[in-house]
Amino acid sequence: IMLRQQMAEFHGETPSTQSKISLALPRSHCPHCQQTIRVRDNIPLLSWLMLKGRCRDCQAKISKRYPLVELLTALAFLLASLVWPESGWGLAVMILSAWLIAASIIDLDNQWLPDVFTQGVLWTGLIAAWAQQSPLTLQDAVTGVLVGFITFYSLRWIAGIVLRKEALGMGDVLLFAALGGWVGPLSLPNVALIASCCGLIYAVITKRGSTTLPFGPCLSLGGIATLYLQALF
Repeated sequence: IMLRQQMAEFHGETPSTQSKISLALPRSHCPHCQQTIRVRDNIPLLSWLMLKGRCRDCQAKISKRYPLVELLTALAFLLASLVWPESGWGLAVMILSAWLIAASIIDLDNQWLPDVFTQGVLWTGLIAAWAQQSPLTLQDAVTGVLVGFITFYSLRWIAGIVLRKEALGMGDVLLFAALGGWVGPLSLPNVALIASCCGLIYAVITKRGSTTLPFGPCLSLGGIATLYLQALF
């Protein structure tokens, strides 16, 4: 729902159109024929396989992105439950994974990180620390957020002066700061290092060295990888 609202805003849809979007309405529907998707056709992964990747009504192809995202989310939830079984922190990491997957998809498509997702990452981490479900104290979590924001905002400001153009989006700054509330200030360099390596690999593979690089997915991978490294080592 939040993803649809943010995309509507991004594409300039009117408030009256957005106001029709809620937790209940509109129901999932085919983007081609607008037919409402039946309950039996809306089961994650299984329905796409049973329908052979096509709409039951108009036979239009259903993007492979849907089952891939569902599979990725399921694997993220499974991994969190295995590493942190019967733990409030494991549940928090599941929620974080959902935030980051949705944010990464939007950033890959539009090079834009909506505030609703960066704020979701921020407040979920701080609430987990406040509820004593996080390995961090609330003080450490808040410190991580502040250090992350100051570091990346300073980098953004300096790069803007040197390169005379925006080298780091504000959404990336906010996401890095929010991840600081999950990994703590001392592990933020690990997040930045892993994210930078992922960004370099992505740039080489896609040959986008001279164009804008969506850094949100790289930061997301860096944050998640750091959390699991902290847990395992």
